[in-house]
Amino acid sequence: MKKEILINSYKAGACHISSALSCIDILVDIFKQKKEDDIFLFGKASGVAAYYCLLAEQGEIPKGKVAYYLKNYPLVSKEVPGVVHSFGSIGHSLSVAAGIAFADRKRNVYVLISDGELMEGSTYEAALFIGQHNLKNLYVHVDDNKLVALGKTKDILNLDNAFEFYQKNIPNFIRHETIKGAGVDFMENDYTWHYKNLDENLLEKALEQIRQLR
Repeated sequence: MKKEILINSYKAGACHISSALSCIDILVDIFKQKKEDDIFLFGKASGVAAYYCLLAEQGEIPKGKVAYYLKNYPLVSKEVPGVVHSFGSIGHSLSVAAGIAFADRKRNVYVLISDGELMEGSTYEAALFIGQHNLKNLYVHVDDNKLVALGKTKDILNLDNAFEFYQKNIPNFIRHETIKGAGVDFMENDYTWHYKNLDENLLEKALEQIRQLR
């Protein structure tokens, strides 16, 4: 799937490749736990290439349509089979997930968000709601790659205290410490790759590094 992220992002001329590489392992882990009737929401819209490639791997969408869905700006689109809700601007997914979990406590709800989303006021308010109603059927996974669009997370807004708040209020708060651009050395821990595209030479270099991970 890491290979498919690279190839389809190249075909689509899409950016946010490093965001997808940092969360694909989390996605695979969630879907190993998720039951058929459970709900999953992909809140980390910038890394959606990972989610589309996972859906293709599971047969939800044709592999040949991944690049098509990624064209223009790669946001999570409800027109894609398997997607429950569309997310663009960050900060909305935890509120939606909390609402679904509150409405139906008999099934589990999983949501994947970015560390940057923890800065949003709507995310903070959702956490208060989750804590008050003790939504134990909601599993909040955070991709903590320590980078946002324009720099290091700690330099934009230090989240050390925020993590304590979210862990206190959300019964199932899972923090994954990841690497942005994981597996491709020229992308790793480089926030500028949030908006960069691959050319043919860089694609081949990246693919070779991914092959060596096996």
